[in-house]
Amino acid sequence: MMTRVMPFQLIAGACVGFFCLQNTALASDYTHPISGISAHQKLEHKIGEAIFQKLWVPAPSSTTASDGLGPLYNARSCQNCHVNNGRGHAPEAHINGASVPSFVVRLGKNTASASSTIEGIFPHIGDSRYGHQFQHHNAPGIEPEGDYHLTYLTQIETFDDGTTVELRQPKLHWNTLNYGKLDALTGHTLLVSPPLVGMGLLDHIPDDVILANSDPDDLDNDGISGRPNRILIDGNIQLGRFGYKATTARLSEQNQQAFNIDLGLSTPILPNASGDCTVFQQGCVNSPNGNSVHLDNLEVDRQQMRLVNVFIALSAPPAMRRLQDPSFLAGKRLFDQGRCASCHTPKMHTGENSTFQGLNNRTFYPFTDMLLHDMGEGLASGFPAFSAQPREWRTAPLWGIGLSETVSKRQGFLHDGRARTLEEAILWHGGEAQPSQQFYKALNSADRKTLIHFLESL
Repeated sequence: MMTRVMPFQLIAGACVGFFCLQNTALASDYTHPISGISAHQKLEHKIGEAIFQKLWVPAPSSTTASDGLGPLYNARSCQNCHVNNGRGHAPEAHINGASVPSFVVRLGKNTASASSTIEGIFPHIGDSRYGHQFQHHNAPGIEPEGDYHLTYLTQIETFDDGTTVELRQPKLHWNTLNYGKLDALTGHTLLVSPPLVGMGLLDHIPDDVILANSDPDDLDNDGISGRPNRILIDGNIQLGRFGYKATTARLSEQNQQAFNIDLGLSTPILPNASGDCTVFQQGCVNSPNGNSVHLDNLEVDRQQMRLVNVFIALSAPPAMRRLQDPSFLAGKRLFDQGRCASCHTPKMHTGENSTFQGLNNRTFYPFTDMLLHDMGEGLASGFPAFSAQPREWRTAPLWGIGLSETVSKRQGFLHDGRARTLEEAILWHGGEAQPSQQFYKALNSADRKTLIHFLESL
């Protein structure tokens, strides 16, 4: 059954997790290592950061350690999308999508045949011509896939006290599609790069802890029915935990998928050097690659992959701030009263099987249950993702959310960055989260500010 609201006073009183002991001066940066790790791990964390920031180049080049980019790709480095490990942002209206590397268009079949479905799990089947993701950058001599721009539909939400807020909803427009039309059944989903703090902690929450919070049939009749995403890996069903819809099981898999699809680089588990190219893109498929014997015949070899994994796994979440501020506790009380914690579960624990001793047996406060929830039609994606239906999204962690603009210099919340403020993000909550949205709309102005103040302090 799902763990419910945590008495708010316990947060400040029991804030003994490692991140609460960090120097809060470091909270403006998502790239500092967690406390309690060895000097050698700190060194590897720094080396991994350098690979994370490295600009890759197309093959062939004079540097075999950094070539193999593309031939089709979205960005030249991890850092391009995750600036300082922070979140990306959506393009402004009428701005070409190619100019914003931290924003991507994912493609997938919006229906699936019986033969492609196993126990209700829909594998991610990309478009036959454009693959799983639209890439608007290219190596020399390769035709880019094209470009697009967004416009925004607007709607007005009115609070109970009469205050109004304008919300925006992105609408995609293709400028060019250089390899022909998309398949008739191809749907799309717009995504901004997520922040990468605390990923190692989330990776080591035991499956049974996540499952203990699930309530797929809402047996307690509270209107919340969180359930895990179930994904297929080599024919085996596993619990998904990373990505906006929890579509990858482990952190390393998520990182390798990003290298392969976003940058077009081969990795130990995704050795295709042409990345997301399809049979309709033979120039891409036949392009030179950067696979090298001294790199395990890959472009991102096991050692580079391991170091990037170290950097991302051991990058610390920022400390909660303003814990002594009375408005922090008042905001948490409103957070509890609005039942926000029913999905944004404050406290989690790691197990004891991590190869990083610093990640074992830790208590931390990510404010997520790692489960899928129905968020309503307004946020629905264009296709299912394994067992996640279009209206379902994994609860987003809230730690560090108030530092988004400090870290990334821009703000944009929800999976596609449509929400320019936390208030707009709350107002987009539909489906089983709608009672919490209505609770917020019924608050007076002072209480709304108090709740936002709490969120900005996490």
